[in-house]
Amino acid sequence: MWCDLSWRKKPVDKHHVEQPVLPVGLLLSEAVNLEYGKHFDEIAKRIRVPLLRYTTSDVQGKIDRINAAFFSRDLYEGSSLHEPSPSSNAFFRIVDNARQLTWLHVCSSGLDLPQYQVAIKRGVRVTTSSGATAQAIAQTTLAAILALSRGFGHWLPAQTRKDWAPLTGKDLPADIETQRVIIAGAGAIGLTLGRMLLAIGFKVTIVRRIATPIPPFVNVIDYTELDRALEQCNWLVLALPLNEQTHGLIDQRRLALMPAHARIVNIGRGALIDESALTQALSQGQIAGAYLDTFTKEPLTTSSALWTLPNVWITPHNSAASAGHSQRVVRIFEQEYKRWLNEQRTVFAD
Repeated sequence: MWCDLSWRKKPVDKHHVEQPVLPVGLLLSEAVNLEYGKHFDEIAKRIRVPLLRYTTSDVQGKIDRINAAFFSRDLYEGSSLHEPSPSSNAFFRIVDNARQLTWLHVCSSGLDLPQYQVAIKRGVRVTTSSGATAQAIAQTTLAAILALSRGFGHWLPAQTRKDWAPLTGKDLPADIETQRVIIAGAGAIGLTLGRMLLAIGFKVTIVRRIATPIPPFVNVIDYTELDRALEQCNWLVLALPLNEQTHGLIDQRRLALMPAHARIVNIGRGALIDESALTQALSQGQIAGAYLDTFTKEPLTTSSALWTLPNVWITPHNSAASAGHSQRVVRIFEQEYKRWLNEQRTVFAD
């Protein structure tokens, strides 16, 4: 049955004039501006927000026009957690003086860098590129766990000695299906790694703040159950952010709970572990070994005993290494950028 509902339509105000949206300023690196600048212009045009692009080299005298900034991978390269690169320092000098800045997008997954905290404390919204590294870090970690589980920790040193040394008897590696991996952290990295390990045959327990099930994981516990879980693990993987609650999560007491055949993987932050207690446990054979990608002080000092321990594998905070990393960061930035532009339209809509 047809009925006329045209009376419900909101009458058009022929005299209404849409308020113009003020131009917004976006700070980019030279490389990102060159490769993606016009693309960002097109997005802003579609959303009907005038955009002014600036780079670290042409912003002199225009810093007060910057409303948003993108700290991209090329600016971070050459940095460590504790030693920023010259390009990183130059970028954040601008950010720190940009009094109209309301939004900063960063290439990393965490927010623990001091430069980020300065921006957050002054009220700038900081968004991350969480998820951009999940596949690469999970793949690197899987490679290390598989290699060590299958005996490469024995075969590779034997090769350097030209020693034909097959594994036999009590030295035979445990079957994958009998090994339990505890993954502390239920973010993109931890869950991606967990799914890979399940597919191969490992038993996986996820540790998170609330023990709510996360398919396909059957074993999900909270941190009150961590001690008990450590007593029965073959692997402990730390894939969680550093904060007041997680700082020093694995200390001497918890290391002592782990079986002698267990190994530790740290792909989160160095300070999640008491590094001194870990070094002692590894050197004394209290635990079997470790794969470490992050450290309390980075770069790891040449005086650290971890470098020369035969049961330790080290990567220089580089487990995310991937040719496609920068592009994934840009794609995540683009999604946040669209949201931010739409917010600017909302601000000036009335």
